[in-house]
Amino acid sequence: MAAQVVVTPKDFFTTFHAAIRVGFNWERFFEESWPVEVVTLRSREDLARCFVPWYIGKAGKEVAYDDPDAVPVRLPDVPKGLDVLNEERRADIQHYVESFQRQGGVVEFAAPGYALPDDHYFVLDRNHRLSALTLTSLPFAVNLWNVRGPLERTALLDLIHWEPKP
Repeated sequence: MAAQVVVTPKDFFTTFHAAIRVGFNWERFFEESWPVEVVTLRSREDLARCFVPWYIGKAGKEVAYDDPDAVPVRLPDVPKGLDVLNEERRADIQHYVESFQRQGGVVEFAAPGYALPDDHYFVLDRNHRLSALTLTSLPFAVNLWNVRGPLERTALLDLIHWEPKP
């Protein structure tokens, strides 16, 4: 999995702005011209590098990103914790599993992401599709448009879990 191409912030905005609902700081993204690279996820190991904006608390239930006990969910954890996710989320994931299986062949789509330390990624949208891939054995090629911004919650609220502690 290597960077294939660099895209402009304007292209990233045009492609994903309407879909991204997490607390991404668009104003700062443009002011500071954070770079965006496209990496292609092709293997289970690549998926294991991805975190989705869902969190599990001590009681084994979904919680908000800013819950004091929130633990970020990695894509490979989705199959094991599917019953913990809310009913709507499970139904959306199942919808994509069935859609991909009907489609057959290589599953291809683009998703927006944010760079984390150690070549890990925080997925900003298309989480249900990516989660569905963890429940199938179909081949895939997901182009992750990966923003390389600062590790600060003022850049992306969810980074509270990754920003360096003072």
